[in-house]
Amino acid sequence: MLAVHPGVSDEQITARLTSRMERQRRVLMRDNPPQAWFVVDEVALFRYVGSPEIMAGQMQHFCDVAGLPHVTMTVMPAVAHPGNESEIVISDDAAYTEHSVAGYVYTDAETVTRLAARFDNLRGESYRVSDSLARIGRMRDTWTTGVRAATAGPVGVPVSKSRRDRQA
Repeated sequence: MLAVHPGVSDEQITARLTSRMERQRRVLMRDNPPQAWFVVDEVALFRYVGSPEIMAGQMQHFCDVAGLPHVTMTVMPAVAHPGNESEIVISDDAAYTEHSVAGYVYTDAETVTRLAARFDNLRGESYRVSDSLARIGRMRDTWTTGVRAATAGPVGVPVSKSRRDRQA
């Protein structure tokens, strides 16, 4: 996804990816990591980025992270929801949101409470943890077998023949 931004150089992509991976490692793999709950948009499981191998690797990474004892991961169904607007990260007394232009940290209690309520709504609307992990695992297997099956649509949602033909 970092490569689709207009005008981005290979060096910028590498630097951003390295920074993102290091930040994830510092937070999730430290000696006393925080409890973390991730809500993954179901559409992201189908969004073709890179190659089928990259997508299968990403799904495996989701499974690996979800397997950490301090992590809970759920999948938000492929429907309109308030999480479509931006990324939300909530801590005890701060919230961070990020969108295509910038990110911002909020520390005022009213905004943090409002964003925490939005995140709670997303969690409540998500599939159960076991169902979520099964969906991610199925998508890993689907991406492993190839892009045609993986781009067919969300699990259990029929795809019209015309769309299927366009993807061939």
